[in-house]
Amino acid sequence: MRYSAEHKRRTRRRIVERAAAALRRRGLGVGVADLMREAGLTHGGFYAHFRSKDALLAEAVDVASEQSVRNLRKVIKRAGSRPALAAIGDAYLTAAHRDRPDRGCALAAVGTELARESPAARRALAAQVASLLSLLAECAPDQRAVTRRRRAMTTLSCLVGALILSRIVVDRQTSADILSAARRHLTELDG
Repeated sequence: MRYSAEHKRRTRRRIVERAAAALRRRGLGVGVADLMREAGLTHGGFYAHFRSKDALLAEAVDVASEQSVRNLRKVIKRAGSRPALAAIGDAYLTAAHRDRPDRGCALAAVGTELARESPAARRALAAQVASLLSLLAECAPDQRAVTRRRRAMTTLSCLVGALILSRIVVDRQTSADILSAARRHLTELDG
């Protein structure tokens, strides 16, 4: 049975979205068969949609990046008169984000793993870094572009680093303290 081009496009999108969530939740150890199962399909159909697992990884990172930027833009819009970077810190550095990596930032969930992967996966990850830096630079209060970019870099480093550390530590109180300290730091920078 032949499927329409639209059906194939929707199926591919479903695979990529499910793969993006699975990778953020379980890391790069997740196999093609598991990724296809998450999308409700059999392993055999994988190569009808992708050349390789690396191609799927790159697309999944792209989708996760789009989701992250879209979510942060919503935070900025809701910030009102509040400094945008502080609002982003409050939204990003939460227990919910810590506990649900499948719905959060791919950079914090699998960034260190993807940095050692194929060139396609690394390019997708680098594009996510660039997108996030661009968004954060837009929010920086400084007038000079170089200062805004530097502020974006330190903010992204604080966000991602604090979230990763909060996921690593076993003690829940220490985890919450890391998130709180990073949020306070970002707020003080705008103060």
